[in-house]
Amino acid sequence: MTIISFDEAFLLLLIQQDSWAYNTFYLKTVDIFFRYLKSNFFLSQEDAEDIIADFYVKFWTAVKKYDISQSFSAYVRTIFKNTVKDFFKKHKDLPFSDLDSDDDESEHFEDSLVDETEFEDFLQQDFELDQIMEAMQSLDSLSREIIFLRYIEDRSYSEIEEQLLISQDTIRQRISRALKKLKELLNP
Repeated sequence: MTIISFDEAFLLLLIQQDSWAYNTFYLKTVDIFFRYLKSNFFLSQEDAEDIIADFYVKFWTAVKKYDISQSFSAYVRTIFKNTVKDFFKKHKDLPFSDLDSDDDESEHFEDSLVDETEFEDFLQQDFELDQIMEAMQSLDSLSREIIFLRYIEDRSYSEIEEQLLISQDTIRQRISRALKKLKELLNP
């Protein structure tokens, strides 16, 4: 999820609880958060709106404590992820867990990697959105997020590493496993 970058003067206005800055932040980011929720979770419009509303309330309260020397994108992302987690904790009937993992510790890292170029033709195929959404839901939440960042937002490995605070090796391994699984599900 890419958060639009803002200059320091704007961030200082946010910290000071300036309503113009808050409204501007809202208008420039709300679609990003909705797209992220819709592409990663099967949520009703109402549930997505509830999460977004909760996020902006939490953001308004928390931004006054933001340290300008820290990454603003990471700060916003943390608040958003915590808001999403809180929502799923309240609604235990909905599937979500950052603890889900398909990692097989006995598998060696080098053995699990695939050449991404091998999947370029596969990724260019036309699939129905429903097929893709269903296949993406079979991935654990971290892998879904990595795939989203890499292929939807076209983020580099170093950008994903900085944003998710996980190593590039782990990112490559997650992408490799996720692409294998998606290929199996979309091309049986």
